Amino acid sequence: MNQLKITALTLTMLVAGCGGGSTDTTPPATQKSALISGTVTGLAADTTLLLVNNGAETIAVKGSGGFKFTYPVASGAPYSVVKFADPNGGVCTVANGSGTIAQNAVDVGNVAVTCQPAAIGSLQYHVGVTVSGLAAGNAVSFADANGNILKAGANGLSVFAASYSPMELHGASYAVTVSANPTGQTCTLTNNAGTNNSGTGFVDFINVTALCK
Repeated sequence: MNQLKITALTLTMLVAGCGGGSTDTTPPATQKSALISGTVTGLAADTTLLLVNNGAETIAVKGSGGFKFTYPVASGAPYSVVKFADPNGGVCTVANGSGTIAQNAVDVGNVAVTCQPAAIGSLQYHVGVTVSGLAAGNAVSFADANGNILKAGANGLSVFAASYSPMELHGASYAVTVSANPTGQTCTLTNNAGTNNSGTGFVDFINVTALCK
């Protein structure tokens, strides 16, 4: 075998060993996801219940009826729906609130929340801010009249951890300010101050909005 044939054979073996010439263009699998939803029963029409999924998304449900979270949960990932707090004058329990999204990512719609009047009613309310326009990776902080801080790292509803009572704040008032704007943005508040009603009209103040630009 002459030198030319030996060189050609060697090159052929090297190409084959390196897997050269592969034409596999199969795209990578797309991550599937599912939405979480359910129903609330026994909640008075003028009462608001705050629900949280995976500690990441908070929604407000007013009165009995259906609800749905907007943030999807990836297949194979867990979900956990809990109440942020009991509604004013009531107590609620969550059934079918946790599990793992199937690999085929079928939506979960059987979360069931049952509410009833509390044995001992208490007048308390929560204050929340719905953020929009916040750039990805940014965060904004808010302060209430008592100096409590609420940090929001995503658009949507965020609620102060503290609850408030007319026994603590005269007239059951609320006031929210921006304590720290996100990097490169300024957030403007609306509906960020007022006075709550008493009696049956006593509700959570989750109508504060923050538009970030």
